[in-house]
Amino acid sequence: MRTRYILLCASTIAVLFNVAPAAGQEDDRFSWGGMIRSRLQGDYQDGSRAVNRFMYGAFLNATLRVTDRIDVTGKVMTGNPKAITVADWMSYGDLFVRENPHISWMYARIRPSPSLTLTAGKFPLPFFRPTQVVLDSDLSPEGLAQQITTKSADGSATFGLNLGQFMINQLASPVKDLDRTYFLGGQAMARFTQPGKSQTLAVAYYTVGGADSLFAAQNLRSPALIVAANSNRPNADRTGYLSEFRMVNLSGQYTQTLNGRPLALNADYVFNMGADDMRHGITGSVMYGSTGKVGDTRTGIQLYLMQQDATLAPFSNIDYTQTNTKGAALFFGHHLIEKLTVDIHLYTRKYDSPETLVSPSANNAWRTRLRVMFMLRLN
Repeated sequence: MRTRYILLCASTIAVLFNVAPAAGQEDDRFSWGGMIRSRLQGDYQDGSRAVNRFMYGAFLNATLRVTDRIDVTGKVMTGNPKAITVADWMSYGDLFVRENPHISWMYARIRPSPSLTLTAGKFPLPFFRPTQVVLDSDLSPEGLAQQITTKSADGSATFGLNLGQFMINQLASPVKDLDRTYFLGGQAMARFTQPGKSQTLAVAYYTVGGADSLFAAQNLRSPALIVAANSNRPNADRTGYLSEFRMVNLSGQYTQTLNGRPLALNADYVFNMGADDMRHGITGSVMYGSTGKVGDTRTGIQLYLMQQDATLAPFSNIDYTQTNTKGAALFFGHHLIEKLTVDIHLYTRKYDSPETLVSPSANNAWRTRLRVMFMLRLN
């Protein structure tokens, strides 16, 4: 396994050096970036012993502009490739022991016209999402996506249509021996801009087919084939989910420059038409400031109320919220020195119905997580 990854990395580097443009053209055709992150995380609740963890992660991505209309992008990262919402986090000492670097993105993006973009491969999500209520930002699905945009004559309004057809447990994944789980999504959005402010509205419909395959991979296999949230209701036989997942998502974002700093108000509402009850979810946040330059500071607050089957929990594992829960979060970030930023997050939440979980929880106390994270950009 380790040899395969070493050969893969070596081949990738060789290809990049062979196709990379001359030094004078590099800025035009080739770009790269990356980050090394480290965090201290503590979880606390009444009646339980506190759990503290030191974790770290890293990723490296590169984009080659093949032509004016075609880009190719790849991303290699640390972390557990069995996680559906793949993040680069891992415990110290796990690299090359329990976990190996793996490919998170490998896709081509084609622009036949200024208003049409086609994407194929394994790529980041193509939908507008002011919060992560339905789809976690760490998801890297495999499949196809299409984006259509048009602007008004004066450029003050942009209208778009985002479409996606994904395979969740794709052939390269650890769940390839189970039924195919597919994801289909369509989103219409509109963005209006004025001097110093903007408004974005979107409505989306997402459906998941073969979702019981994810339930089986996580709960009916030993060891489990995936790592994901586990907070939806099981059916009576405990062989799959109680509900299907056909979700309508309404999203909104308002941004404005206030005292020279950006202010953003974000809101998401999801309604699962595939559930008979417990099918509503709402998340909202207010963020002020940025960490774009040395000395900059950002603060924010998030509130959430997620009923148990509002969305498919493995896709919406928003760090600490999941479904069947309510709570709040506070954010603070500061750009310490060139390329080094610190983020402090404080989450608190409580299960609404702990007895309905796949693994019922006897303690329905408020759970609190404190996270201190340092991020070093590589480029």
